[in-house]
Amino acid sequence: AINEFLKGHQWACKGPVRMVFKETPFQSGRLITPFQSLPDRRIRLRINTLIDGHEICEVDFSANHLRLNLAFNFNEEAGFTPYEDIAEIARLEDRQRVKDFITIAMGADDRDKARDACAGKGISFELFDTIESATLKRYPKLELFAGWGIFAQNFEGQILKDVMLQGVEENMVVLPVHDAVAIQTDNVHWAVNAMQETWSRKVGTTASIPVKIDYASS
Repeated sequence: AINEFLKGHQWACKGPVRMVFKETPFQSGRLITPFQSLPDRRIRLRINTLIDGHEICEVDFSANHLRLNLAFNFNEEAGFTPYEDIAEIARLEDRQRVKDFITIAMGADDRDKARDACAGKGISFELFDTIESATLKRYPKLELFAGWGIFAQNFEGQILKDVMLQGVEENMVVLPVHDAVAIQTDNVHWAVNAMQETWSRKVGTTASIPVKIDYASS
């Protein structure tokens, strides 16, 4: 239904949307499409493309794997600035170090493997221990080194697929970008409400999920 709807619309690197699993229908399951592979960090290309000739923005779940773990398992909220909170406890100024640690630690199924992977990101063993300690001090229930990442990706895929289907019903093009969506700027408020409502409903929680909005001019 999504791909049939999208056939009549135009955007950069147009191609079908696929849901890709790892080994079972409960592992991974992110939505994949060529559009999300456009560069957007060093060169802000993707955000400066158009959907049907109109400017776009991206609405992004914040610290989604961490929030999903706490909300799904414990109905617990992570607050507005989880990475910054952990960085403050660890006495770090670099938020990116914390983000890299969380991404790796929540995806890994073994602590030693996570330490080695973090070392590849420039996080020393000593810094790894410091960030781990700060993370568990801020979020004692958070599950690290348990392979949660592949299940979080499954949640993300199901949530974004539902939002895209709502977009089809509203005649709005919604494109997946990892744990975010790209949408015409005029429809940003609809996207924020749809993503937050769908996230809480799919996870089955009263916890809320903040989103970030990225515009072409930012």
